[in-house]
Amino acid sequence: MEKLQCKACGSFSMALMDVVADDEEAESTDSGREGHSETRFYTCRVCGDNWLSVRESYMGDHTVTFVHQMGMTPELKRIAHIEPPQASQSPNIDYWEYYLDDEEVSPEAWHDQLVTRRRVLKSICSN
Repeated sequence: MEKLQCKACGSFSMALMDVVADDEEAESTDSGREGHSETRFYTCRVCGDNWLSVRESYMGDHTVTFVHQMGMTPELKRIAHIEPPQASQSPNIDYWEYYLDDEEVSPEAWHDQLVTRRRVLKSICSN
């Protein structure tokens, strides 16, 4: 498995981890309904950075949600609302939503939190 470069510490140690869905959830997405969900979890084996991506399609709505969490600190989440894949050759993002825990925040505030989080992770593994 190819390792990706970690955006926090810079090492090539970001690995895709297996995600096991609940049986009930797996049945609802595989039963021929229009809904579909794909989940991927990435973790850095050096600094501990991790994030989850969830691609969902349901009743014509297509979203990709990215969740970043470090210990018990606030969770950073952003959601991309995507045009239907058939609409163009490459997916186009209609708009993003940004959250700090459950509170919607501005893109700038969200990016500031992400930069701070990555600085902390980098300092942990470099000290």
